[in-house]
Amino acid sequence: MIEININVVFTIINLIVLYLLMKKFLFGPILNVMEQRKNMIDQQFASAKDTEEQAYELKGKYEDALKSAKDESMRIVNAAKDEAKVQAERIVKDANTQAGAMLDKAKADIRTEQENAMKAMESRVAEIALDAASKIMGEKNSSQQDLSLYDQFIKEAGDSNDGNMH
Repeated sequence: MIEININVVFTIINLIVLYLLMKKFLFGPILNVMEQRKNMIDQQFASAKDTEEQAYELKGKYEDALKSAKDESMRIVNAAKDEAKVQAERIVKDANTQAGAMLDKAKADIRTEQENAMKAMESRVAEIALDAASKIMGEKNSSQQDLSLYDQFIKEAGDSNDGNMH
């Protein structure tokens, strides 16, 4: 029959005991450590994925905020341009109004000066006419006669000026 060598049996038993001891004290803890590391790595990947999703979400919010800020700045710039245009038109209108008022005042001043000049000239012409009339008549008339001559002269001079003016 088969001869079994006792050394072989002890070697096999030693190997089985060694295997069981290694399985209990070496392979089990190593497998547990590897499983813990795998779980930790999976958690880190999940955390990284969550962080990446949050980053994309924040990026989207920032892009929306940036677009909103750009739109708001464009709206503010356009509003400022419109306001500037309105103010410019108002300033031009006010300037035109002031210029018109100044022109009207200047015309009124000119008319007043013309009237004053005409009155002064009428007065001076009347004096000259009275002097001339008194020289022609050779004698000095009464003041009542002077005034009537003056009124007649002014009336005639006024009628001739009115005819020339129109």
